[in-house]
Amino acid sequence: MSNRKLDFAIAEEEDLESAVRLASDLIDLLPFSGQKSHPLQRRAWPRTGVFDAAGNEIVGIPPAVELLCEAIVTCLIADICFDMKTLSTAVAPLLKNDCARPRLH
Repeated sequence: MSNRKLDFAIAEEEDLESAVRLASDLIDLLPFSGQKSHPLQRRAWPRTGVFDAAGNEIVGIPPAVELLCEAIVTCLIADICFDMKTLSTAVAPLLKNDCARPRLH
């Protein structure tokens, strides 16, 4: 592989890592129900005290949160404007009950 291709591959990987970090930071700002699984964890997920529609406690990171992260990353990499409110509607059931709609504070 030429140095030029290697430099491009490294730049792409760094862009992807930055996009994932930013997407994760944005998701962490959402007012999710429950509590972080560990008081010292940096990210919003995993959590305790969050239940699915069937009443089962959610273990790990819900697929809706992972899909939201992927959607944000895709928009960031493609340099496309996005509306966090619209993208985050799939995680609305995981937000605190007192939140009429997903919003960032």
